[in-house]
Formats: sequence, C-alpha cells, structure tokens
Amino acid sequence: MKITDKKVRYGIIAIVGVVFLLATYFAGVTQGYYGRITANNFAAVFKQELQNKKLGQADFSLFWEVAEQLRDKYFGDINAQEMLYGSIKGLVAAIGDPYTIFADPAENSQFFDNLNGSYEGIGVELDVVDGALVVLTPLKDSPAEAAGLKPLDEIVAVDGVSVMGMTFAEVLSAIKGPAGSKVALTIERKGEEQLVLNIVRQTIRRDSVSIEIGEDKIAVIKITRFASDTDAGFQAAVNKVIAEGVKGVVLDLRNNPGGFLDSGVKVANEFLQHGVIVEERMKNGEKTSFSADGSGRLTKIPLVMLVNGGSASAAEIVAGALQDNSRAKVVGEQTYGKGSVQEVEEFPDGSALRVTVGKWYTPNGVSINDAGIKPDKEIKLTGKETTDIQLLGAKKLLAGK
Repeated sequence: MKITDKKVRYGIIAIVGVVFLLATYFAGVTQGYYGRITANNFAAVFKQELQNKKLGQADFSLFWEVAEQLRDKYFGDINAQEMLYGSIKGLVAAIGDPYTIFADPAENSQFFDNLNGSYEGIGVELDVVDGALVVLTPLKDSPAEAAGLKPLDEIVAVDGVSVMGMTFAEVLSAIKGPAGSKVALTIERKGEEQLVLNIVRQTIRRDSVSIEIGEDKIAVIKITRFASDTDAGFQAAVNKVIAEGVKGVVLDLRNNPGGFLDSGVKVANEFLQHGVIVEERMKNGEKTSFSADGSGRLTKIPLVMLVNGGSASAAEIVAGALQDNSRAKVVGEQTYGKGSVQEVEEFPDGSALRVTVGKWYTPNGVSINDAGIKPDKEIKLTGKETTDIQLLGAKKLLAGK
C-alpha cells in the first residue's frame, strides 16, 4: 500500500466512469447544482451528466433503465445515497482486483482508524487469498487471540451471514462494532471441521513499535504495522539501542501486514549506508527508485530480520531491501507476497478510491507480488512449539556475527 498523506496521485485507468459519477455527485449534493439527490431524481440527475458517455464499449443506457425501474416500481424506501455508493463499488469491484476498492465515508474512516492504531473490534489482520477471506494474524492480547483465532483460518461467515459476495470493506465493517458487543465468526481451518468462534469486541489500542533488550545486549525491535505512529516509535527504539550500547538487533516483522510506504522506507534507511531500497514500476512503464540517503544511525550494528507468511507489503519491502543489499540475514518463513502499489484519492464527502497502479520490486529486480521474500534461514513453526524457535534461531545467527 502506498499512502503518503491521504492525498496522492490518482491513477487514470479504465475507470473514467467513476470520475464522471463522483463529479456529478459533488455537483449535485456538495455544491447544490441539482439540489439534494433523492430517489425520484437519482436517475435523471446522473443520466443528464453521463448521457452519450461510455466507459470503453459499455453503454450506460441499461444502468439508467434499471435505476428508473427501481425508482418507479420498488415497493419500499430507496436510499439514493446508498444506491450511488453501491453502483460505484460494483463498478470498481468488476475490475477483479481485491486491492482496488471504493470505500464509503464510514469504511474509509475505519481503514485509517486501523492504521492509527485505535478502533473497536476484535483485533485481527485479514486479507483476501484466491477469493477467500484469510486471517493473517490475530493481534497479541486481542479478543481474537483469546478466542483461538489462528493465522490462515478462513472466515466464511459473520454472525451466520456468508461472506460470499461481500466486499473486503463490508466484511471488515461487519466484524467491527462497539466495544462490549459480540460477533460470531464461522471459520474453516485446515484439517479440522468448521467451527464458530464467539468473540466480544473491545477497544483495540496498540503501538506499532516495541523494543526489548535482553541481558545479552541484543535488542528485539518488533514492528506490527507501518502506521501513523511508526516513525516516532522507531526513532525512540533507535535512540534506546544507541544509548544502551546494544551489540545486535533482531528486527521482527512477523505478521506485519504493511501500511505506509514512507514508514517502511525510513526503517530500511536507518540500517543502510547506501543502495536501493525498493523500485516502484507503474503501468505506463514509469520507474521510481527509493534509495538510502546515508543518514542512517544503525548502519554498522549486526542485524537479523524475522519474517513469516503474515509479513506483507511494506514489511516485505524492508526485508527485500536489507536482504538484497547484504545488510541482514532473513530468518523465518516465506513472506506473503503482496507487492502491488495502491494509491488513494479521498473525496470531499470522506469516501475514497484505492486503486492498484503498479508493483514493487526488490533492489535485485524481484517482484515482491509474484515471489515474496524467501528467508536465508528457514525455520518453520508447527504450532506445537513451547518456545519461540524462530527468535532463538535469529539470536543464534546474530551471535555468530
């Protein structure tokens, strides 16, 4: 995901229809050109703006016909605003990319609440894998972890309602809710029968960066996501490493699903004297390289990285940068492989379009999206371990340095 300041460039692909629809909405509602959109004028307003306009070879006459039929015949109340958002979501979803989505104001607010580290829900990171809704990781000490939710669990229903046909944002909205309320998740787990987990929602607050320094003077810096507090938290951790004379660092990015690109680049930059961190390649062939600027304060300290199947996006960028520049050995399991670039355009009403515009490549030219990051030393977990053998393996490798 690439989000710099909530206002980023907009990839003009074959979604010109979205621009037309939104332009009409802002003209009609925000600036009063048509007055307030209602169920009665919904079709007429948008038909006036889009008449004789086509999206590729698509003729919009069918759209207007359906809208008018609903307006004239549906026996019940029609929420024109929801019809508008629903039509845009359907348009974007038809592209077939699970990472390209339109979020209404409530969904977009939830998205940034999550990145800001405070929201009401169960505390779980999710993603879409081959059309299935899969748990990346339950957060530590979260209701999801306490209820027994595990990485790679597939969520098939929320409160008895199948997630089939729901958008990613809709599922997140269904799972989240007021602290103290309950949600039932029906899950499928490899090798086991389908089960239902009843979870009580809580207010989830979490810092994205933590640090522990042992008697061996090895610092374990854990980054759970690249969020709004990561830069400050990571700099505090770096200060502590320097002040306490740490001999080596384990950078733990296990189950880190990504987040802000800039934060990931800054973390990698702290450990690199020079070299490319990541290359961004766009649909039009444009390439942009992000390189170390030489300002890093931990460029000499021995370093080992921890990753697993829940490490994705910006976490993979950091791992790929430090691995390809021979700055750190990577320990653990193959990463997730989410290396597509999403850019976000927020609109005046609080809604947003997140669209895939390119891919990320490691310094050696490997597509993160296609290959992920393979560890230098693979240590797989079976789920039966009583100690963190991956962390122990990282520390052992670090001691050898």
